[in-house]
Amino acid sequence: MDVKTTLLNENELIWSPVVANNRMNRERQASGINSYEQETDFRPEDWLQNRLQHQPNVRWLDICCGQGNALLQVADEMAQQQLQHRVQLVGLDLVNFFTPIPPNITCLQFVTGSIVSWVPSQTYDLITCIHGLHYVGDKLKVIAQLINQLNPNGLFIANFDLASVIVNQQPQSPEVETWFRQNDIRYESDKKRIQAQGGQVTPFAGSYAGASDQAGKNYTGQEAVNAYYTFGKIKN
Repeated sequence: MDVKTTLLNENELIWSPVVANNRMNRERQASGINSYEQETDFRPEDWLQNRLQHQPNVRWLDICCGQGNALLQVADEMAQQQLQHRVQLVGLDLVNFFTPIPPNITCLQFVTGSIVSWVPSQTYDLITCIHGLHYVGDKLKVIAQLINQLNPNGLFIANFDLASVIVNQQPQSPEVETWFRQNDIRYESDKKRIQAQGGQVTPFAGSYAGASDQAGKNYTGQEAVNAYYTFGKIKN
C-alpha cells in the first residue's frame, strides 16, 4: 500500500464523514424511478410474491437500507394484498434515518448498526445491499457473512466495485476473482454487481489490514471506501 495511506479500523471508519454522510441509498424506492429495480433488474415485490407461490413465508434483509423507503413500499403492497403474516422484512443501516413505519405495517423492522459486527439471528430468502458495500471496511468478510445467511434457494445481490479491494497493494486483484469463482459468486464487471445463491462461503484467505476513506470518487461519482488486504508474501 502507499506509505501515505492511513488505514482505519472498523470503529474509526464508522465515524468517517464519507461513511456517516453517504447519500447513495437514502431515498431509493423498491421499484420505479430511482429504485432497487434499476439496480437489480427485478422488482423486489415481484420476487417475494413469486416465492410465496412455492413456500409458506418469505424473508427479505436489506443492508444499508437508508431511509428504508424500498422496504416500506413493499410492505405497503403486502399489506394491501393481506400477505403481511407471510412476510418478514428487515432493514439495517448505520444511522437511524428511517422513515417512520405506519401503524398498519406489521411485517417490517428497522435495525441500527454496522453490518461488519451485526449478526442476524435467522436466515433469509433475499438479501440486498444497494450501494452499501462502497462504504464498508472489510467488504469480503461481509460478503461471505451475508451469503451464509441465505436459505438454500436464497439470493444475495449487491453493488460491488472490484477496484475498491486492494490486495498486496494491487487493485483488481486476481485473488478476489479466484475467491469469487471458488464460492460461486458471480461478478458482473459491466454492472459493478455481485450475485450468489444460498450456500456456504469459505472466508477469504487474505488478512484484512484496514480501510481508507480517502479513496476518492468511485464509478458512482460519490466518495467511497477502499479495503486493504494482504495475501501471502507481498512483492516489493
